[in-house]
Amino acid sequence: MFIFISGQAGSGKSRYAEERLSELSGTPKIYIACAKVYDEEMRERVRKHQAMREGKGFITVEKANDLADVIIPKGAGVLIESLTIWAANEMFTAEGMREPGYVMDKICDTLSGITARAENTVIVADDVFSDGMKYDDMTEKYIIMLSSLHRKFAAIADEATECFAGQCVQYKRGRNKL
Repeated sequence: MFIFISGQAGSGKSRYAEERLSELSGTPKIYIACAKVYDEEMRERVRKHQAMREGKGFITVEKANDLADVIIPKGAGVLIESLTIWAANEMFTAEGMREPGYVMDKICDTLSGITARAENTVIVADDVFSDGMKYDDMTEKYIIMLSSLHRKFAAIADEATECFAGQCVQYKRGRNKL
């Protein structure tokens, strides 16, 4: 099963994602953490997420990009936190900015490989589209690419859920192919 969960920061989407995967999957449950820790604020967010997972049987794999390298045992449950950070890490590299089409293809191919091995895959994504701001061209390209990924994954997901203010609303439930 493939589950897509989106919402704004602090909306409860991570907690919901962990609970949903725990309901569906036995072991192993693999939590792929995509964040790079650059400052104390991010360190605190990581600590908060680690505390939420404590005692729930998750194996944490810290991998900022190239998620295809993560070994996924057949039948595992996988939670990817988050599409937003993963896409940024793939697009903005030390060598420069990669083309959005390349990044989309890489992410879709990688996710297809993960879902083929995993019994259940949950991906969390941040809603970064509703602030109404105008950004520089690079950021606009990233936001457009990310919104395309959101639409694609919501369309093909077995379940698509949006979280806000601690409430999670499931808009779609069914069985689809990635």
